[in-house]
Amino acid sequence: MLRSTQEPVKDQWVCPEVALALRKLASVLRDFGAQGASLNALSQALQLPASVLRETLALAEARALAFALPNGRWALPEQAGLVAGVIRTTAKGFGVLRPIKGQGEEVVVPPVALKTAMDGVVVLVRGRRRRQRRGQGPTHFGEVVQVVRRARATIVGRFVPDPVQPWVDPFARRLAMRVLVDPPPFPVAPQEFVEVLVEEYGEQGPISGRVIRTLGLAGQPGVDEEVVLAELGIPVEFPLQALEEAEALPLEVRPEDLEGRVDLRQQPAVTIDGETAKDFDDAVVAFPGPGETVEVFVHIADVSYYVPPYSALDLAARQRGCSVYLPGRCVPMFPERLSNHLCSLLPQADRLAFTVRFLVTPEGRLADYKAFRSVFCSRRRCTYTEVNAWLETDQFPPDLPAEVAASLRLLDLAARRLRAQRERRGSIDFDLPEPEILLDPEGFMTGVREAPRNRAHRLIEELMIAANEAVARLLVFGRQPGIFRVHSRPSPGKLAELQAVLEEFGVPLVGDLEELPAAELQRVLAAIEGRPEQRFLETLILRSLARAEYLPECRGHYALATDFYLHFTSPIRRYPDLVVHRHLADLLAGKRLAGSERELVEAELWEIAQSSSLTERRAEEAEREVVRWKQAEFMKARIGQEFSGHITGVLAFGFFVQLDEIFVEGLVHLSTLTDDRYRYEEEGHRLVGERTGRGFRLGDAVRVKVLGVDEETMGVDFQVVALPSPIAPPASEPAGKASPVRKDTAATGKTRSRRPKYEKKTARQPASRRRGR
Repeated sequence: MLRSTQEPVKDQWVCPEVALALRKLASVLRDFGAQGASLNALSQALQLPASVLRETLALAEARALAFALPNGRWALPEQAGLVAGVIRTTAKGFGVLRPIKGQGEEVVVPPVALKTAMDGVVVLVRGRRRRQRRGQGPTHFGEVVQVVRRARATIVGRFVPDPVQPWVDPFARRLAMRVLVDPPPFPVAPQEFVEVLVEEYGEQGPISGRVIRTLGLAGQPGVDEEVVLAELGIPVEFPLQALEEAEALPLEVRPEDLEGRVDLRQQPAVTIDGETAKDFDDAVVAFPGPGETVEVFVHIADVSYYVPPYSALDLAARQRGCSVYLPGRCVPMFPERLSNHLCSLLPQADRLAFTVRFLVTPEGRLADYKAFRSVFCSRRRCTYTEVNAWLETDQFPPDLPAEVAASLRLLDLAARRLRAQRERRGSIDFDLPEPEILLDPEGFMTGVREAPRNRAHRLIEELMIAANEAVARLLVFGRQPGIFRVHSRPSPGKLAELQAVLEEFGVPLVGDLEELPAAELQRVLAAIEGRPEQRFLETLILRSLARAEYLPECRGHYALATDFYLHFTSPIRRYPDLVVHRHLADLLAGKRLAGSERELVEAELWEIAQSSSLTERRAEEAEREVVRWKQAEFMKARIGQEFSGHITGVLAFGFFVQLDEIFVEGLVHLSTLTDDRYRYEEEGHRLVGERTGRGFRLGDAVRVKVLGVDEETMGVDFQVVALPSPIAPPASEPAGKASPVRKDTAATGKTRSRRPKYEKKTARQPASRRRGR
């Protein structure tokens, strides 16, 4: 189910001076202790004028990094015994505080102690500790002291036209309240989705606001996309000033744009993308290199040439963070004049580029890599399907120039060398099947198929990874700041859980879990290849890994087994790539940053990196939720039909099943298992019948029937058709002892949270999103 909010994404530009002051503020306040620091003391310690200090403190307070004491002095939350973080509410009305990084452990907040705090707000909580019953150890609980920042200015929901007091039922289930509204000044149908501007939260009463626009009724074309985009606060329309800047750009490359660039227009470069792609930001070409090497050129659209820092276009792109890809729709990071024309590497059109040139040795290593600004002209717009067919058969169409065919053969050779080298160093390569949602002209799901992933996809992926590594090395060794793509080691706790599941399938995970090399996970992936449970175990391994993030420090990429990595190859679609282009341009121009100037730049990069990580997650959630909505609509017409699937999650109230044919996930609730009373065994990730010993375990194949679809939660309900054989001896239980599972679920008839412990991405990621990890 869609979360009510993400962590707030910064929607305003933070100037470098304020960004640097925020980085220093915590250490300064820590020196002053619990008594706090006065404004004068802070101004002197941070060496800031009053206006910048006020802006810094206001932002620090909004982020719960610092707060004002009653005497006007400023202190850190932890110095006053407070914990700052984001509240997440549960189905029973409790709040769980997720602390800001580095500020302690989670705190449970009882409903009476939440006060006016809703799901997603940033709060200060005074935490205490108490003993749980039955000696289960201490737990954290607390009460909200202050609501620091409301996470949402608007709320999306269904309109209820009550004649006395109209209201809106929030779409986000975590917001268990009515939003009171005045009668809208325009027609709104009952149960139509609307967006409400919140005008008053109310210390004692309900939320109130006014309807600012309608989004349509459930079941109408495009409503799912509009609701999800509005709920997550993803901008769709561009600011007028940004559009004006885009319109003022030239239609084509001009002679004056070529100054200082290497002219590569005679190269037989081509773009390789999917059949439906509209923007092309990378092109490739290869030649025989010295000895047995392959000389590769990767051309990336030079967006930074047209988008200056702090321009309206730049700030709009920074707010969005990345393009958002929904089934059948793209919400671009830049207006189409840039993304689909001037910065799109269209065939037979001169385009400005950043070019990375490198040699690939027979062993698959990068050598003699360098980057420079260029102008080139793509010879042809190729698709993955046709390039794969050409390479597999070694037969090229007669209208394809011979030099293009020769280049494609060399590119394929270079990619295979690079892949082999990555495998040798221990890189983890997930080749999970990606579902491709099939839509009718109105945007409704008509089916799903496994998205092709062939030799041409891997060719482009390997070359993009190599280009990203090369640029990361150039920035690091050139002592130039930048934003890097960081993938940390998985936590030992998650690896221990993975190890336990793998042991059940007879696959050992060997080594120190604190320092487990990526090569060990690669070995496990090789060991399960071809087994019936391969897809399930691959997904489980993927879930055990940390989430990659953006940081202004080069800390390496665990899954790729490399110490140097960043994103450089998609500046049309990802804001960090655009930032990297700018710093690479500074490096090539001989600009060196040092002292206070570098401090300011690095502080701003921290801001951009944090914001970009959040917008990336927001885009992923939008895609996931639109797919779930379309799948739910699709399954309505299939109630009563049977499908084969595999168990992807087991909880006390039932288990989740993903269908093999159509990649839809649904719940088999415990109450539908009427043949026995089932006990949940957490360590074994299974439900076991107390009388028959029959069980359902993670990864098991099952046959299910579609019972129904919950239109409110977009959840799909299944029922098991064929029961499995017993997997354990029947469990004995003292007479008179009630089953806790029966009491909590089947006996009461209550369904707990429908949301699986781990979300699965069930929509196909465009190849442009996969490139470069």
